[in-house]
Amino acid sequence: MRPVLYSIKSKIVIFAVIATLLPTIGLGLLSFKQNEALISDSVTRELRILADNINRQLDQWAGENTLAIRALSTSNPVIEGLATLKRFSDSENTNAVKQTQSVMTSYLRSVEMKLDEVLELTVFDNTRKIVASSASTPEVREPPEQWTHASLTSGTIATPPAWNNRFATATISIIYPVLSYDSQLIGAIAATLDLGTFKNRLIEIKKFSSGEIAILDRNGKVLLGSAPGVDHQAALSPHQWELIQMFDESISYDGLSYPKAIGLAYTSENIPVTILVEQDHSAIQAAWIKLRNRFLEFVGILIIIVTGVALYMGHSIVTPLKQLINAVKGIVEGNLDIYLPAKRRDEVGQLTDMFNQMTDALRNKHTEIMTANQAMQQQNQLLQKLSITDGLTGLYNRTKLNTILSEQLARFKRHDRPFCLLMIDVDYFKTINDKLGHIVGDRILVTVASVLLKSIRTIDYAARYGGDEFMVILTETSSSAAIKTAERIRAEVSSACLTFKEHPVHITLSIGITQSRHDDITPNDLIARADAALYEAKESGRNRVHCADA
Repeated sequence: MRPVLYSIKSKIVIFAVIATLLPTIGLGLLSFKQNEALISDSVTRELRILADNINRQLDQWAGENTLAIRALSTSNPVIEGLATLKRFSDSENTNAVKQTQSVMTSYLRSVEMKLDEVLELTVFDNTRKIVASSASTPEVREPPEQWTHASLTSGTIATPPAWNNRFATATISIIYPVLSYDSQLIGAIAATLDLGTFKNRLIEIKKFSSGEIAILDRNGKVLLGSAPGVDHQAALSPHQWELIQMFDESISYDGLSYPKAIGLAYTSENIPVTILVEQDHSAIQAAWIKLRNRFLEFVGILIIIVTGVALYMGHSIVTPLKQLINAVKGIVEGNLDIYLPAKRRDEVGQLTDMFNQMTDALRNKHTEIMTANQAMQQQNQLLQKLSITDGLTGLYNRTKLNTILSEQLARFKRHDRPFCLLMIDVDYFKTINDKLGHIVGDRILVTVASVLLKSIRTIDYAARYGGDEFMVILTETSSSAAIKTAERIRAEVSSACLTFKEHPVHITLSIGITQSRHDDITPNDLIARADAALYEAKESGRNRVHCADA
């Protein structure tokens, strides 16, 4: 007796013991994945806090400058100057107009020199024309045509943030309405602000963070950057710009401040800019990568050991199983004279004995199965024929007719080859059936069916629609050709029924014809049209052909 160690069960147990190492590997990989997710969440949280801080500072900077412009719009020199210009607008006192404009220009220049963030101030009258400006060529050329309620109280952005080559800095222009003392709109004042002054705040905020900050315009071009070398000449590629805007979480990409960065984009609500905060990807991932590599080395060694053991065990188990597989394959191919010698005493040996017994039983039952199978095939063929044919006439039945019509409609729509449908009714069949009996009536129906089969081509179809009604499908046939076929059927049926020796009867047919149309959707569309044509044939005196498409 062989030791228990040689049984397949024992080998499976050994393999199961080794397989317990796999959950350890899975848990290790899961822990590393979770560690990576924690690092990613931590970085995202830090970047989001930094972006929120920048956004608050940017809103504060914009709010301070908006208040300054609003205060300037309510100043006496601006209001009184616009009121004076409006008063002299219809007069010819050009000297007073020029003097007022000169005073306003001097005032704007003096205010501009006092405000560090302001690069240019321009005043417009109520006709949207420039009346005074601190610059010879103003950046803002005209105010909006209409002021919304929100813009009347908080102003509006005239020129979105962009790099200004004239001032060699990033600028944004804000325009504010000017109201008279009685709250009437008399003009507007526009200020071009130096967004570059905000860089000092970026640098101050960066001191308390490990990341770098960049302010981008709506096209992804850099306006301001805290990192050295990140200026208006730097820009994200269109793919990176689209990628950053797509995700709300931090992502890895080719950064502005680092060769490989983890960054997060935040779109400011008040100023149309995007705040991009970045951290060095390599610095964040260095420790994790080192630990991951050590773990992968350990897993690799473990996989090699387990693979070696599995190959040895698999060879001892699979070799006899392959013999059984080949034997079973031979049986599948029809070879029942296979016999395997049982040399082993374990479970494989028992399986071999049972296989030999099975082949003996199969050989005994093979003849019985083949005989039963042949009889069953004959029955299936008969059942299939009965399911689609009429028991009396041998023609297709109504169910098969609908199927054929559906197929012909589909073929007609694909190839645009018309076909025709004939609906045939035996005239006064009920009267003949009641007078001569059902046997003669059945003979008439069988005779009509026989004439139909002889009168059509092999590519056409004939079916009994019900009672004394028949249908013929003439494929790839026009209505004119169908009329000729229908007339031939009508004449031949009349001649065939007169040959009855016991009861010679004169049988006539009424036939309705229709041709397929492009607006036909279902077989019922054709059948209804053919039925209407048949009705017209009967109303016209029977024993005639009527075509719905004539």
